[in-house]
Amino acid sequence: MAATPGFGPLTSAVEITAAFPDAVNGKNIIVTGVSPNSLGLATATAFASQSPASLIVTGRSVEKVQASIESLKASHPNVKYHALIMDLASQTSVRAAATKISDDGTIPTIDILVNNAGVMAIPTLTLSEDSIETTFATNHIGHFLFTNLILPKMIKASQTSSHPTRIVNVSSYGHQFSPVRFSDINFRKLPTELPEDERPDLQKTEFFTGSSHSEDTYYGFFSYAQSKTANVLFSVSLSQKLQAKYGISSFAVHPGAVDTNISRHATPSEIEQALKRASELGFDSAPKTPDQGANSSVLAAVDHGLPPVDISDVEAKGVYLADCKVDDEKVAAFAKSAVFAERLWALSEELVQQKFDF
Repeated sequence: MAATPGFGPLTSAVEITAAFPDAVNGKNIIVTGVSPNSLGLATATAFASQSPASLIVTGRSVEKVQASIESLKASHPNVKYHALIMDLASQTSVRAAATKISDDGTIPTIDILVNNAGVMAIPTLTLSEDSIETTFATNHIGHFLFTNLILPKMIKASQTSSHPTRIVNVSSYGHQFSPVRFSDINFRKLPTELPEDERPDLQKTEFFTGSSHSEDTYYGFFSYAQSKTANVLFSVSLSQKLQAKYGISSFAVHPGAVDTNISRHATPSEIEQALKRASELGFDSAPKTPDQGANSSVLAAVDHGLPPVDISDVEAKGVYLADCKVDDEKVAAFAKSAVFAERLWALSEELVQQKFDF
């Protein structure tokens, strides 16, 4: 599918919000994972440029969130900013943050939520305080819980605003390396011990990284890939449950090759090898600035011309964006499966010990 006219891989996120000012002006917006020199800060900056009513930025570090707000204020001083401290790997922290949003009468609705925060390629297996593999806990479960807990304010926005209410989940092309390991979320088994539809793509992994990692029970890029697949499937479920009933659509986006702190656990050689292989396969692996990397997230949040996600009994179409366009070809079949989306929703409810029905 062709990109939106005038928008492409290197379009500035600020340029996109400027093209859709009414989708931002006067709205209440949340961006998770905001810190200096991050995709989250670039995303927040693009929104701030069009005068939202409130811009809520979240992060684990008080210092980094505050530094980000100071940076935003320097360019856009008239926006009302809210610092929300939240550790997505801790369900206790997520519930506390969601309660602050729900109880804040000065923020009656939430119009846009960008679930941007993430960790990548943690070298050794670690578990969260809730006994969930840390990458999956942070990148998916924390966002699943937070989104569902604040959904009443998003539903209210959808019922009172003339502009679309959107939930954006930042995924990655890297999702293609692994489906969700429903039977082995915490990486206790070798790839060959998993059911066939849960196994990572060992051939693709070897091509991109130089090793299949077939003898590793845990590999950081597999944990990252699993969580990024979960981000897409979460968007499938959200659109399936909310789109027809409330007009709320959810999209998953691939930001591209952006040099930010998320890659701190990966070695330079791993990144260089992967980017080289991506280029050989014809993928655009040119490095992007954070502002360029935020372009698809912002487009998914503000472009009222995006068609609704099309979900059949088999798969979802139109749920995945990259380089400012809908890209059904670059999303793996297991990441747009309606069946897997429902399985993930049920597993996520089990892991947070709470059911959600709207």
